[in-house]
Amino acid sequence: MSAKRRRRRPARLLLDPYYACLIFAGVGVGTLGIRGPARLVLLWLALLLLSLLYVERRPVQLRYSLGNVGRGAGLGVLLAGSGLLFAFDGLRVTSERLFPMSSGAALFQSLFFVAAPVEELFFRGILQRERGIAITSALYGLAGVVFFLPIAGRFFLVLLAVGVGMGLLGLVYGYVYERYGLAAGMACHAVVNIALFFIPRMVGQWWMG
Repeated sequence: MSAKRRRRRPARLLLDPYYACLIFAGVGVGTLGIRGPARLVLLWLALLLLSLLYVERRPVQLRYSLGNVGRGAGLGVLLAGSGLLFAFDGLRVTSERLFPMSSGAALFQSLFFVAAPVEELFFRGILQRERGIAITSALYGLAGVVFFLPIAGRFFLVLLAVGVGMGLLGLVYGYVYERYGLAAGMACHAVVNIALFFIPRMVGQWWMG
């Protein structure tokens, strides 16, 4: 085999993506006793560390450009607009239940600077690249159950809605990723997070205060 062909051979993964998902689920089960935002931070950290195992062997391409990021953000606005219009109060209550942050600043930072880039890096940049959009979206929905089980576990319908909702959102983020790249997927995800979980809560607090 020539040196040129050896260079073209894709690097072997350090960890199978499905095993990575099982590790993430194990971290979720192992941290069920932790309350508050600390558990969410640990789960995001687990996703980031698992992602770094892949990036070492197979670098992730952001495909960054202002145009792509703008398209992703624009699709996020269109997607979240209907939710704000028809389920504003429900989104406010859901945000308070799922993201028990102590302040608006902490909530914004978690949703915009942590959740969106970390989740997109793992689920789209790595898992979808290796296993496709359908499987990744289903696993993203199951990840929602792992994330919010101790918070919404007493409300089965809420937990089911979160899992189904995240699975459907995963399809949208996956489409954006495949069409415009990972940076656009992150932008779309960040806009949806802010529109659905930050704005209703902040407006609700302002209105009641």
